Amino acid sequence: MPTPIIADYTLLPRLAAERRAEFEAMREAIEFDGALNDDALDALVESLAAPIIAVVDCTQCANCCRSLDVCLVPDDIPRLASALLIAPDDVMTRYADRERGAAQEEWAVVPEHPCPFLGGTLCTIYADRPHACRLYPQFTPDFRYNLEDTIEGASTCPIIYNVLVALAERVEPLPYDEGDES
Repeated sequence: MPTPIIADYTLLPRLAAERRAEFEAMREAIEFDGALNDDALDALVESLAAPIIAVVDCTQCANCCRSLDVCLVPDDIPRLASALLIAPDDVMTRYADRERGAAQEEWAVVPEHPCPFLGGTLCTIYADRPHACRLYPQFTPDFRYNLEDTIEGASTCPIIYNVLVALAERVEPLPYDEGDES
């Protein structure tokens, strides 16, 4: 019987902390599992994510908008300017912190939390939202490579948490060697 989907973002920090060791064991098993190639792993994750994404209503949560940095790419600037009815230079001045972006190896980030475009639990510029917001949460391609960051997101996003739970139910942990003290 599959685990019920958790949609209440207020529970996630505790639940993700409780399952952290399980998620880390799963990450280790996935990293060293030569039988499951990257494409097959990505396909498995997408198949697990699809029904979860279909039932979790992000507009009831918006936890990512309240707590995560919104990364920007150059193409976001004209789209934001159009949505906000301001000049691209004003978007750059008000909403694009290039220095902080560079420190995170990003082009720029929105320097505020919660996101200044969030109204309640809805994005006020949804049709013109930044590229990073359009992708979030992104599991593939390269799920294996991004798994450490994905595990960090389990305490923020109900979709991420539930996908990791579903995946952990399918991944066998590595056998424990009693002589191994690590």
